[in-house]
Amino acid sequence: MPPVLVIAARDDWSTDRVVKALTDGGAEVFRMDTAEFPQELTLAGRVDARRGWSGGLATPLRTVDLADVSAVYYRTPTPFDLPATMSGPERRFAAAQARAGLGGIISALDCRWVNHPAAMSRAEYKPSGISPTRPGGT
Repeated sequence: MPPVLVIAARDDWSTDRVVKALTDGGAEVFRMDTAEFPQELTLAGRVDARRGWSGGLATPLRTVDLADVSAVYYRTPTPFDLPATMSGPERRFAAAQARAGLGGIISALDCRWVNHPAAMSRAEYKPSGISPTRPGGT
């Protein structure tokens, strides 16, 4: 069975239950938290004309090939954990680069998604779905 990528905070008990259900059902799960990047989690990605994104995510103990990911479960991961020795401007720049690099590649995966980050971002703007021309906004 192709792997499922789970992106969530390390201490999220709801996600623990999802991971257990997936593994009990025979799925291979690669769980990560964005706080692990780039100190504990590395990314190597490239665009392959036939396979889309290829390359992978790796920690010292496990790896996953991005081209093999069948689904992504995304639930409020922890912000990037950057070295405390960085200045404020360095941290902001590094976080923006990490978000663009890691987030850009992961969000471009062509697979099933539960809570795609772009959809979650759009959902924060509730009034955008209300129609001003119809009563009740529906």
